[in-house]
Amino acid sequence: MKQTNIAQVAIVAASLTLGLACGGDDEPTGPVSGTLVVELITPAADDGAIVLNIIGPNISDLDLVDQSSIMFWIEDASELRAVIVGGLAEGELLKFTVPDVKNVGAYTATVFEVADLTNALRSSLVGYGLTVKESIN
Repeated sequence: MKQTNIAQVAIVAASLTLGLACGGDDEPTGPVSGTLVVELITPAADDGAIVLNIIGPNISDLDLVDQSSIMFWIEDASELRAVIVGGLAEGELLKFTVPDVKNVGAYTATVFEVADLTNALRSSLVGYGLTVKESIN
């Protein structure tokens, strides 16, 4: 009878050890709220304004990365249109909070118009782009 109890204890101990080894990656299994950033890709060094669109679910806490610019926006259930005015440079442009950063692929950003520092509209948007990615801060 004692051998059966020892065998059962050994099996339980092995199961616990294996379970701890497999589950020890500290990776959350559910949604992880956090911040996404929109990065500007530009071929020009004198951008002064941009009109852009962001599509994705549950966007909140929209904010500029560079506080010297000014932003105006309107939003709908899953769409946001923003105008950003100021000396714009390639790199992180704005940030926003989402309920699950693991779902970054559900968010897209599109450039609609760009003007230079004299407020002249760019005749072409070739070379312009926006990317959405998880913030590393």
